[in-house]
Amino acid sequence: MDNVLNNKKLSIIVPVYNAEKYMEKCLDRLLEQSYKNIEIIIVNDCSQGNCEDIAEKYKKIDDRVKYIKHEKNKGLFQARITGSSIATGDYIAFLDSDDYVSIDYYRTLINNIQENDSDIAMGNMVLEYDDGRREIYNLFDTKHLNLAGEDCLEQYFEQEGLSFDWHIIWNKIYKMEIWKKALKHYKNITTHLLMTEDFAFSTVLFYYARRLTKVSNDCVFYCKHETTSTSIKDLTFKKFNKNISDITTSFNFVENFLKEVNSYDKYKMKFNKWKCLYANQQKFYVESSGMNKEEKQKAMEMIKNFYPTDEKISNAEYFYTVTTDWNDGLEKIKLAICDKNIKCVSFDIFDTLIKRPFFVPTDLFLLLNKYFREYTNGATGMDFSKIRIYCEQLARERIENEECQEITLDQIYDTIATEYGIEKNVLDKLKSKEMEYEVRFCTRRNTGYELYTLALAMGKKVIFTSDMYLSRETINKILEKNGYIDNEKLYLSSEIKLSKSKGDLFKYVLSDLKIESAQMLHIGDNYGPDVEIPRKLKINSMHLPKATDVAQNQEKVNLFSKMLMQNMPFWRDNAAAMNFVGIRTMLAIVANKYFDNPFTAFNKYSDFNADPYLIGYYILGMYTFGISKWLLDETEGQGYTNMVFMARDGYLPMEAYKIMKKFYKNVPEEKYLYVSRKALVPITIMSKLDFYKLPECINVTKHTPREILKYLKDCIKENCDIEEILKKNNIEIDKKLKDIMSFNIFIKVVVGNLYDEQKHMNNLSKLKTYFDKFYENKSATFDVGYSARPELFLSNLCKKPIDTFFLNVNKDEAFRHSDMASFKLKTFFSGKPSATGFAYESMVSALAPSCIGYNINGNEVEPIFEKYDKTYQEEFIISIMQNAAIEFIQDITKIFGEEIKELYYEKYYVSLPVMAYINSAKEIDKSIFNAIYFEDDVRLNEPVKMTTEWNKELGYRNQRPMQELIYGGFSRNEGYSGYLNYNRYPDLEHHSKPVRFIYYILYDRETFKRRMRETFKNHKILFSIGKGIYNFSEKFKRTVYKGIHKIRGGQK
Repeated sequence: MDNVLNNKKLSIIVPVYNAEKYMEKCLDRLLEQSYKNIEIIIVNDCSQGNCEDIAEKYKKIDDRVKYIKHEKNKGLFQARITGSSIATGDYIAFLDSDDYVSIDYYRTLINNIQENDSDIAMGNMVLEYDDGRREIYNLFDTKHLNLAGEDCLEQYFEQEGLSFDWHIIWNKIYKMEIWKKALKHYKNITTHLLMTEDFAFSTVLFYYARRLTKVSNDCVFYCKHETTSTSIKDLTFKKFNKNISDITTSFNFVENFLKEVNSYDKYKMKFNKWKCLYANQQKFYVESSGMNKEEKQKAMEMIKNFYPTDEKISNAEYFYTVTTDWNDGLEKIKLAICDKNIKCVSFDIFDTLIKRPFFVPTDLFLLLNKYFREYTNGATGMDFSKIRIYCEQLARERIENEECQEITLDQIYDTIATEYGIEKNVLDKLKSKEMEYEVRFCTRRNTGYELYTLALAMGKKVIFTSDMYLSRETINKILEKNGYIDNEKLYLSSEIKLSKSKGDLFKYVLSDLKIESAQMLHIGDNYGPDVEIPRKLKINSMHLPKATDVAQNQEKVNLFSKMLMQNMPFWRDNAAAMNFVGIRTMLAIVANKYFDNPFTAFNKYSDFNADPYLIGYYILGMYTFGISKWLLDETEGQGYTNMVFMARDGYLPMEAYKIMKKFYKNVPEEKYLYVSRKALVPITIMSKLDFYKLPECINVTKHTPREILKYLKDCIKENCDIEEILKKNNIEIDKKLKDIMSFNIFIKVVVGNLYDEQKHMNNLSKLKTYFDKFYENKSATFDVGYSARPELFLSNLCKKPIDTFFLNVNKDEAFRHSDMASFKLKTFFSGKPSATGFAYESMVSALAPSCIGYNINGNEVEPIFEKYDKTYQEEFIISIMQNAAIEFIQDITKIFGEEIKELYYEKYYVSLPVMAYINSAKEIDKSIFNAIYFEDDVRLNEPVKMTTEWNKELGYRNQRPMQELIYGGFSRNEGYSGYLNYNRYPDLEHHSKPVRFIYYILYDRETFKRRMRETFKNHKILFSIGKGIYNFSEKFKRTVYKGIHKIRGGQK
């Protein structure tokens, strides 16, 4: 495959302007690239240093280097255009001369763009600072992009410029075809353009793109230097003038382009949001600068000319709030493979190149039990998996010695026959089924495959070296199925009778290949046999940890899986979770997915990496699987026609239900009912007396009479002067009701003067017809809970019991309502989880407007929806979580099919990850919800910041972070763990100014500096005092941390 891909040339354009200091590092890494069919085009944009000398030197070193020079400085935009004019590649990329790329960057992008037939392939970005620190933005890396058609441009504009990795040009490669289409438009910019040029480039390219995909691992190192040509540090009016001119040029170009291609009206609102973002940024830069008052006023006028309104962008910094140190482990392995001294690369197979969906390999044997019963006609209740495990151990004890260091599968089954006297034909069938299942359940480990193809691309001799009892035939089937076709040799301990763990298999390999130990590199997951043993033999070795090992490694991933493995105060026997094959299997699938690259950057202050994808795939995925499987298990063969999922909370379980139901027989069809407490207010009223029940449905003291009457429109007289009638009864229509007594007075007037009984009964009849379409014959409904009041009203309206499935109830009134309407009520939880509300419901609810009522037009009933006004940040976070959860459902059902029924577990244990997150997550892991405001205007009549209410609820219920529950307030390695509850931007709005001052000065330096500038921008003396306090606090903090470090004996 790689040989074919190498025929496609990639042109890399490297503009240079006063960056000679970094230029050689950039070029060195380009020449070292694993992908060799490249041309490097250096564009000297009239740089003032020795750019030409450096370029000429590299031209002599490698004929893939080309050089072109501007006689005058034209700016970055024109330099890139100039470079592209002499490019001859099939693909084109751009790299700034002060940045560089990982060793395998362009090969993985080329593979990606060709395998997916993409127009754009996107890489990852690592920030590198002058002090050597490297980190990622967590919310950049959480994107798993695979966009097609118009989605490319729509998603590009959807993010409104908030996440700059979308529009930068140097973290992607492009088909030359779309670059040439875009080029004709770029010629409309003829001026010097340095800032925001990426926006101009990218908009046109995304317009022409019909497919965009993203690689997982390799990256551009974006070097953040103290001063660059685009830096805003020490901003002068002259520099600002140039910046705002460039920004205006780019935005005018994009606007004109969108109009030219008849797309401006479609994207106008998003375009203006993007423009507003840049205007706000420029205002901040000006306010923070050292310009004098007159210059600042003039600068502000220029910004106003660019964007006239004073609109603010909420949570504009959201995508930059969590950063994590980059892990260079995979890069080190790739560099080792690319080492010219290495002639042969040896790979372990299982858990290195191949993964299995089992936490322990012997879990596969559990799936053989049903066949054992079938082949023996169910005559025995024995557990074959235990026999299989015991006899493997017994065979090793009897057979293995220095001459024979590995057994075979045949020898294991011979031992079973000897020990248990099971018939040969039965054992032959079971052995055949075991081999079949090994091939079926062994799938490609993507990171291992990436390393394998890299070794091939670098022309290395590739061999496979494995300690395994399976036959060569079976292992070859596994390898071929997963694309591991090209290899020099396969060395199996079961054939050679020598093992890696003893070191003898490595000695055999060296002798057979006639190579020196220093010329060989071995890569494997088991640290002892794969790393330590070969190193003792002077063989180079690299560790690629097994994904499930990473998931348990507290040093790397903190308390990621701890809730499933350790008991905690006030909880049940959590550690028993791992006694269930279903839980072990699900955790293995999660680990295999997320830690396929075991060096994935994982935030040291976090348990869930503050990653919505991980939270969705792991926490929400397991939970949703558990809910949907419960519904299917409960309703299979019970005669239900429909399972009605109530909007919006029923959305995600319904999506999972749709995927899983094909593995069940005689289960109800899913239907989605647009409904809410607001919408059901009309059917709560079956008589005049029922008007007084409204406080059970809505918080009447948070509403005005006018607002309450909107809910009652289907039973109120038409053509009457409502306002005048209320006024005569001393009721102000737009004044909130202060208490229940006020409500009773108001509702008495409504019943006596405004109620139209005939209209009400007619509308109830039409609503009954509407709901009967959902609840036809015997049907059930699903909702998250809690009171069963809507189900009571619907059962009464439809005049039949509607059996109800809830996650939980929170009062006995749910059972009382069940009795009143004679419907069955079943709950997923046997008790109410501590925290349910806001975050809990948002994770499973549809990203869609709420139904607030029904429009009755003749005999037709249609739901009415509220205005939908979610921010991009809200939609981004929830959609990633929900899509990841569905991906988990798809993965587990694809792997196991009908055998998902054999993945046994208790409902409590499948819910543990979500309960740990909701009840005990660290602030950094909850911070992904900081941009979300929860709408609950029936009860609260105002938007609520989710994390604020979430933390309040946890406080009321005396919940504690996991590390406190495990260690009693002390971290395993760090002593008191309070400061480990890292949150880059915590919610401090309820704290006093002194508390916020202390927090910012100790833990959030950037916010402290920003607040200082904002507060004292016109008070230079106070600002200087603040800077002094800041500098002193930095020295003090470093002194304290050094002292703590010494006290702990130098432990990190």
